[in-house]
Amino acid sequence: MLVLYILEILSEYANEDKKIYQQDILNLLERNYNIEVTRKTLGKRIASLRYCGYIEGERGIYKKNKFKDDELRILIDSILFAPYIRAEEAKAIIEKLKSLSPVSLKNKNRNIHYVQSLSRTSNENLYPVLDEIDEAIEKRKQIKITVCRFNEHAELENVRTEIIHPYYIVNSNSRYYVICYAGRGDRLESRRIDRISEVEILVKPINPLRNIIGERQNFDLAKYMNEHIYMFSGESVPIKIKMKKEHIGIFIDWYGTDYTISEKDENEIMIRVRANENATYYWALQYGHLVEIVEPLSLRGKLKQGLKDILKKYE
Repeated sequence: MLVLYILEILSEYANEDKKIYQQDILNLLERNYNIEVTRKTLGKRIASLRYCGYIEGERGIYKKNKFKDDELRILIDSILFAPYIRAEEAKAIIEKLKSLSPVSLKNKNRNIHYVQSLSRTSNENLYPVLDEIDEAIEKRKQIKITVCRFNEHAELENVRTEIIHPYYIVNSNSRYYVICYAGRGDRLESRRIDRISEVEILVKPINPLRNIIGERQNFDLAKYMNEHIYMFSGESVPIKIKMKKEHIGIFIDWYGTDYTISEKDENEIMIRVRANENATYYWALQYGHLVEIVEPLSLRGKLKQGLKDILKKYE
């Protein structure tokens, strides 16, 4: 038991930046556990722990942790800003992560007050639904999903069922989606998983992906995600976007670096990219004061009409 008490003390009071000494451990053993041991006995136990790789340090020791504090902060932030995790679950996971390096993190409540205020999922079946979809993908089976949406009371209610062929689970803009075929033409679609309340795995196998996209094409998931920045369904088309050079970062943040510059002058550039037309429509509305859609003309016309409709609401 002495070894366990030593490890508990090191977990709570020491890390790589704040090492403690044998006399500190002797004092804490007596104060916290009412245990008195000789320095020689303690030295033997520390030597054994060091030999087994549990602790490090010579003059001053600490427990070797699986994660560095910077790594724990990354994990904590990923939980903190994950809208697919309910608030109470997020708090519990964050506390567990903080306890892995208590000296540095246990008394720091940085950003934790944001947990409750961030928009988070209300779907209590999210993880069972994820597991079912994942199992169906593994077994290459069709699924019957129950789609839900919020009503005016901010409660999720079921609105329809449909059968889809699931291929991939992805995370886009901190939301889980299933990329699937829903029986409409030869195009892939997506469904937000936190808007699915139930999943039933069917006996029928999925239609192989090559039958949907064509046998001669190879499906590139990364390319698909870059082309569908809002996960809207529909075809990707060639698009020309005009903007000032200084605003290229806004484009790259959403579309990545798979683009070409066809024209440029001292201040402006013309970008060519292949992307989902519906997604680009909403992206252009968001950044309309900074960018101009040049082609296709159909998208340009749709933006004109959309802006006119918006303007009418404020006249």
